[in-house]
Amino acid sequence: MNKKRSGSSRYFFFFLVLVVLIYAAYIGINSLFTKLDLFKIKSIEISGNDNLETAFLTNICNDFINLNLYSISKKDVVKKYENIVRIDDIKVSRIFPNKLKIKINEKKGEFFFRTENGTIFPIDKNRVVLDNLNFYENEVLPVIGTNIPDAEIIIGEKIDNVLIEEIFLLKKKFANIDPDFINSISEFYLKDENIVLVNADIGYRIVLGNNEIEEKLKKLIFLEQNRIFEKGTIIDLRFKDQLVIRSEEI
Repeated sequence: MNKKRSGSSRYFFFFLVLVVLIYAAYIGINSLFTKLDLFKIKSIEISGNDNLETAFLTNICNDFINLNLYSISKKDVVKKYENIVRIDDIKVSRIFPNKLKIKINEKKGEFFFRTENGTIFPIDKNRVVLDNLNFYENEVLPVIGTNIPDAEIIIGEKIDNVLIEEIFLLKKKFANIDPDFINSISEFYLKDENIVLVNADIGYRIVLGNNEIEEKLKKLIFLEQNRIFEKGTIIDLRFKDQLVIRSEEI
C-alpha cells in the first residue's frame, strides 16, 4: 500500500512540474512577443463600415501604430469606439506579424422621425435614436411625423412611441406582400387617428385604415400598376369593398 501511495505522489509531482514548465514557457513566449520590434503595428485595417468613413474610424486608433501587436488588448481597441452611437459591435483580430484588423458592425437607420419642433432623427430597427449630425447618401428613409418633444430625445437611447411602433408593424406587413413597397413611401403621419402614407415619387397620399392591411396593399399595388395618380390625389382604402379616390387635403 505504501509503494502505491509513493508511486501516485511521484506522478502527481511530475504532473505539477510539467504544468509549471508549460506556464513558464507561455509567460516567456508571451513576454518575447510583446517586446519584439517585428510585431510593432504598421497598419490598421477597417472593414464592415457602410456609412462611417474609413479615415475617421482609422484615425481613432492611430495611436496604436508602432505599439506591439501583442501588448494591447482587444478591450483597449473596443474602448476607443464605445462613444460612437452608430457602432453596434466590433470584432478585433491580430494579423501576423504587424497588422491590426477591426471589423465594424454598424447600426442602420430604418426610419427617420420628425419631432414636434420639426427636427429629424434616424432610428434603427431596435428603436434606438441615432445621431443626426450627418445624413448619409445610402440612408434615404421614410419619415415618420410625430409629436415627440425634442427634450425627450436622447441619442443612443431607445424611443418609446405608439405611432413609431405602428409604422414598424406596417413595414412588417408590407414585407409579406412586397418588401420593396416601403421604398416608395416618403412619409407617414397621423391625421384624425388615421395613418397617412405619402408616395415618394409623385406625392399622392394613401389611407389604408386599420384592418386587412395586406389585402389592401395588394389592391393598391394593382391600382398603381394600372393607373396614373397626380400629386394631391388621395387614395382612401379605409372602407370595406369600396375604393375612394379624391383630391382634397387630409
